[in-house]
Amino acid sequence: MFCDSHLHIAECEDFVPAHFCCSCAHSKEEFFIQEEIALKSGGKVLCAFGLHPQKTLLENIDFLESLLVQKRILAVGETGFDFFTPELKSCEVQQKKAFEMCLELATEHKVSLVIHDRKALDLVFFYSSALKKCTSVVFHSFAFTARDAVSILNHGINAYFSFGKPLMNGNKKSIGCVKELPLERILLETDAPYQTSKGEEKTSPLQIKQVYEKTCEIRGMNMEELENCVLKNFFNAFGIAGNIF
Repeated sequence: MFCDSHLHIAECEDFVPAHFCCSCAHSKEEFFIQEEIALKSGGKVLCAFGLHPQKTLLENIDFLESLLVQKRILAVGETGFDFFTPELKSCEVQQKKAFEMCLELATEHKVSLVIHDRKALDLVFFYSSALKKCTSVVFHSFAFTARDAVSILNHGINAYFSFGKPLMNGNKKSIGCVKELPLERILLETDAPYQTSKGEEKTSPLQIKQVYEKTCEIRGMNMEELENCVLKNFFNAFGIAGNIF
């Protein structure tokens, strides 16, 4: 059983989920499509909603809170920081405000926080005291080193680190993390339909199998063992661990 810890299922055409996944939405319209798919999935699709750092729609904070109150989502996110371009960096104040509101709600409602972070690792440590209070923190497409990840864990944050297509594209930091981090802290993802390889127009959720195969190669382990470990990590990270283990 594969687990895709991060994708945007409302934007994936004609995909019928056959494995567990966590889908993030960032607008009301996207969420309603996502939720409809989730309701038909037999429990395989977990729903999340957040204020994305690339489009900090602060007006959606009341909608986010209502979803939490009604228990229609199991995670807040994705949210965080993106300073990849000067234009994004110029929105730092809005990104911080959005992140702080999401962090507060995730902590209050005891759900996982899904973080998107590019070029802003220092802010993770700036907010580390608050992040320690989260039930869990999932770093979607973690873009830093294994040493950075260990430092986050050493700050007392119940963190999980998710990796996807960069593994297949030869990203040294991602490969180093998958090779060196404790297996119980690793999640895998596609970020479908985004995070494409060269020459691709979009990423398919079905490519999660390739991400697993590459992880097996990096870790030197068999597929069954990896599937069991990541399944347990997925359930623990999103607070749905049960008796299946």
